[in-house]
Amino acid sequence: MVFRRSPAVLVVLVALTSCGGGAKKADPQQFAKDWSRYEAVNFTVYTPPDTPRPRRGIEVFGKACDETYDYVARQLKLQVEDDIAIYLFTTTEDCEAATGRPAGFVEGLKIYTRLGAPVGGVIAEAMCNSVDREAKSFKLIRDGVRNLFDERDQNVHYEALALRQTREWPTLEDLLYRQSASDPEVYKYASASYVAFLIQRYGTDQFNMLWRSVLDLRPSVEKIYGGTLPQMEEEWFRIQDKLAKRT
Repeated sequence: MVFRRSPAVLVVLVALTSCGGGAKKADPQQFAKDWSRYEAVNFTVYTPPDTPRPRRGIEVFGKACDETYDYVARQLKLQVEDDIAIYLFTTTEDCEAATGRPAGFVEGLKIYTRLGAPVGGVIAEAMCNSVDREAKSFKLIRDGVRNLFDERDQNVHYEALALRQTREWPTLEDLLYRQSASDPEVYKYASASYVAFLIQRYGTDQFNMLWRSVLDLRPSVEKIYGGTLPQMEEEWFRIQDKLAKRT
């Protein structure tokens, strides 16, 4: 499966900074009391009074978000009963001043982002949260979802294989427990390729079980997918090699 980005979404996609967990939750009732509100099909978009984007631009943004929602829903077989709220700041600094964190983070079904930032990854993460809004999930899986849907115009297996052949590549255990790599680009495509592998090889039902698992990551993976980490890593690389050829 090659993930493709729809043209309408291109108008709002640039680099996104993801934020770690553990921070105090944002409180829109404190900073967004006088914000404008736009209702899209699956989203409520909030913008500050001084936003430079005219209403027509917000409508285009909302339509792009709805198209992304439909794409993610098809890929992950997810439907979210409630609207997803998007708080659209003018700059990441404005978001940090209001929430204590830079733009580009998700809390449950609330997205805090900025004008011009990518929406694919944060929308996918929010939709996955609908499986269990209090799920701790796992950083590798959360990052993989973001990176997969932010880069869906690319064959992430192809990009990952090219990096695996030319750069230092972390083991699956390193990814699961250190949840990083010395090379950010390697981690980006490794996490995206691993999540794509789980979905493509085993299906969305098991992936959604992993998202809401309360166990540690290793026992979650081994219990849900029925294999040891070395066995899964071997299968991942086999699928990666195979699907990397589908450009």
